[in-house]
Amino acid sequence: MTDFNTLFGGDITQFHFMRPLWLLALIPFVLFYRALVQQDDLVAQWQPVMSKNMVEHLSLNQNRARIVSPNRLFLVFAVLATLIMAGPTWQQQPSPFFEDNSELVIALDVSDSMNKTDIQPSRLERAKQKINQLVELRGDAKTGLVIYGGSAHVAMPVTKDKELTRYFLDVLDGSLLPDNESKPASVLKPTLELMSQAKAPSTVLILTDKTNDQAIEEFTKAFEQQQHQVIVWAMGENPQSGGNGAAGLTETQLASLSQLAQAGHGNMVLFTHDASDVKAVYQSIQNNLFAVNDNALPWLDAGYWLLFLLLPIQLMWFRKGWTLQW
Repeated sequence: MTDFNTLFGGDITQFHFMRPLWLLALIPFVLFYRALVQQDDLVAQWQPVMSKNMVEHLSLNQNRARIVSPNRLFLVFAVLATLIMAGPTWQQQPSPFFEDNSELVIALDVSDSMNKTDIQPSRLERAKQKINQLVELRGDAKTGLVIYGGSAHVAMPVTKDKELTRYFLDVLDGSLLPDNESKPASVLKPTLELMSQAKAPSTVLILTDKTNDQAIEEFTKAFEQQQHQVIVWAMGENPQSGGNGAAGLTETQLASLSQLAQAGHGNMVLFTHDASDVKAVYQSIQNNLFAVNDNALPWLDAGYWLLFLLLPIQLMWFRKGWTLQW
């Protein structure tokens, strides 16, 4: 499902102007445009005592009645130019000296419910596929792996080795744990221990299909003073996945999973059959890193793109008779 963040890149909620004082230039531009309009009205005052043809012949500005006139294009040009100078932005540019020291600790639910086949071949297998796609997208970033059911265990310590991550994922299934009842609260201890040496805001990524009130309460306490975040990746068909939502996750389950993510200052990402959910998870990981640790990064000036709108307006001034009369 396309949103503004996907369309424009970055976080559109961070929209602001880099040089907002330039917006004050709109005031004289608007006043000047108003003066031009009033001048046209002065010419119109002669219409009661002269024929229409005579007024049009004597008028210096014959563009008043046009939808596209020099006066109106001047106002559009002035507004666009002012916005360019103000510097609209919503995205920070990465520093060439930036090094990603954050960690991603993946907590994979291997309980019985993850063997359901509403998404083929099963929720667990699709979760493993999604993890591989995410690891590939992150490159050489640090990744750790925890599996849980009735208890949680470190399956792989934090490493930059993508091939090692793939190897461990291939051999994981529910038979490795004696108790297959899902207890997401059990992942707190091993995941926080893995991130204890993290040098940057990091992420706990939980791939599961359910949670409970105990987990939400314990995550709220554990992450109250943390710069780390929790992302919950809801594994199963859902109203937005494009599949058979009735056979998948219920609204109640999704609401609980969302609360679990919010308890860890994060968000829930719904499973999709394409790679859009992988990109959404990746973007959430990056947003947390930059939001907490890189407030000094320069902002990308998006005003330059508006120059392409100014060019055709400038070309209009080469037309015969297209001048401002004042």
